[in-house]
Amino acid sequence: MSRTIVIAGVGEGLGSSVARVFAQSGDDVALLARSSEFITTLAADLSESTPGRAAAFPTDLADSAEVADAFASLRERLGPVGGLVFTAFGGGGGGGVFDTDPDQLRGALDVRVHGLFECVSEATADMRDNDGGTVVVVNSGTSRTPSENTVDSTARHACRGLTRSIAADPDLGSHGIQAVHVIVDGWISKPSLHEQFPDHERWMTPDDIATVLGRLVDAPDSVHTSEIDLRHPEDAPSF
Repeated sequence: MSRTIVIAGVGEGLGSSVARVFAQSGDDVALLARSSEFITTLAADLSESTPGRAAAFPTDLADSAEVADAFASLRERLGPVGGLVFTAFGGGGGGGVFDTDPDQLRGALDVRVHGLFECVSEATADMRDNDGGTVVVVNSGTSRTPSENTVDSTARHACRGLTRSIAADPDLGSHGIQAVHVIVDGWISKPSLHEQFPDHERWMTPDDIATVLGRLVDAPDSVHTSEIDLRHPEDAPSF
């Protein structure tokens, strides 16, 4: 039986790979992102090339009303939500504390914290009704180790804190809902990064990461986890 999996923050790298993993397994996937053209094209490709259905829902994850509208639309089109994978980045420009633009900080928090909260609230409402589901939140090593980029570090720490709080919620656990914070502790392969850092050799592929995320959503009912980290085999943990 197919499920509806929401991928929030779909881009050309990891988000696309995650969508393809679930669609290939026969699940229906709802693609949420601001880029209407990109996710519409991806949804058409997935619907034609995989067993699952895919639909695009252009959404500003920082806008509560848009998130609510997107979930209402995807429920009507694909059915209740069985899984949520949150990969949204939300920007992170800036430097140290005295170089930080408050609007940049606010914007990053609006996506990575408020946007995450809105998506989780919508998704887990369906999961509670159906006694089960999984929330997967993708983050980086900066969520554990502070960096000189105040905006990025603050937003990522806050995102981790919210996800850990969700994972610890006994009400969700009693309904068979798990929330997993995934720390991608390393470099995700992307053409633009290869061009920018030609000497870097240890890359994790989006497809391999997406495969792991898919397995987390398929975790057995009697075993849950709240946090894992992923890294290249030759890299030591950064935290």
